[in-house]
Order: sequence, then structure tokens, then C-alpha cells
Amino acid sequence: MIKKIIQQSIDTKQLIMQNDNVIKQIKVLSHDIIKVLKNNGKVILAGNGGSFADSIHICAEFVVRFAKNRKSLSAISLGCNSSILTAAANDFNFDDAFARELEAVANVNDIFIPISTSGDSKNIIKAVEYANTKSIKTICMTGDKGGKISHITDCIKVPSNITARIQESHIMIGHIICELVENYFVNKK
Repeated sequence: MIKKIIQQSIDTKQLIMQNDNVIKQIKVLSHDIIKVLKNNGKVILAGNGGSFADSIHICAEFVVRFAKNRKSLSAISLGCNSSILTAAANDFNFDDAFARELEAVANVNDIFIPISTSGDSKNIIKAVEYANTKSIKTICMTGDKGGKISHITDCIKVPSNITARIQESHIMIGHIICELVENYFVNKK
């Protein structure tokens, strides 16, 4: 059983490595993030459950560091302030919570990276819809189907329908992006 799980993870990552479109999307997203950060914008991430944990993790890699000492890079993860999250969920609706917070913190020179294994999370979809109305660049990370969100924004689709394998790949993609972005800013000195 253990080796089967490991093999599934390897197989998913090999499919990513062999997919020129996904590789190109990772490269484009990395360049978009660099451009945003060079222009004093910020990276805004969001997710639910394990994807929320991934968004916080990736955010920390930007703000603190990934592997090299360098200046802090501007990034936030929606939902980290429990007072904002619960007030928005209570006073409005949980489906509107991320959109409400995005309204407060996002600018047109930012980039929004929602993470959803299914692509069908209502609060993520509403946040993307808000970002679209404000012309905020958005690229989502999803599973292979892309879900409803793939109809309203660009998505990096992990070629799997197994939640755990998708999440493992999302964090790998996040780390690749962090490394590419960090290398740019370290080498820029």
C-alpha cells in the first residue's frame, strides 16, 4: 500500500513534467509574480482546508525566504485573520468571505493565486469573480478537471483526481515558483 501511494505521487509528478503546457504555465506564473513584485504589487493566495495550508505555506516562503537570504517579498494568504473570516461569514455568507477580504486588500497591480483541488469551491469562485471585475491577474491551481473555476480564469491543472496527489503537486508547483522568483531577486542584487 505504501509503495502504491508513493508510485501514484511519482506518476502524477511525471505527468506534470511531461506536460509542456503545465510547465509553460508554471514559468508564466513565475514571470507574472516577478513582474508584480517589481512593480510593488503583492501575491495574494487563498484556499480551503489543505489548500488553505498550502496557501499559507507558499506565502511564508515569499515573505520569509525559500532557500536563500534575500529581501522579503510581499505576499498574503486570505483567511488568516480569523476575525475577518468569521465576521464576513457571519455578517454576509461564507461563500463571500474571501471576496470580501480581497476587496479590502487587493489592487490592480497584484496577482491572485487561489488553490482548489476541485475547482468548485464557492468562496474561491466568488473571489475570482471579484478579482475579474477589478482586472486583478488571477491564475488558479486545481486538479485535472479544473471545475467551474476553469471557466472564469486560467488554471494550472494537476493531472490527477486524487485530492492528496493534487495537494502534493500543488505544493511542489508552489515550491518551484518560489525558487524561480527567489532566484530572480537574489541574482538581481
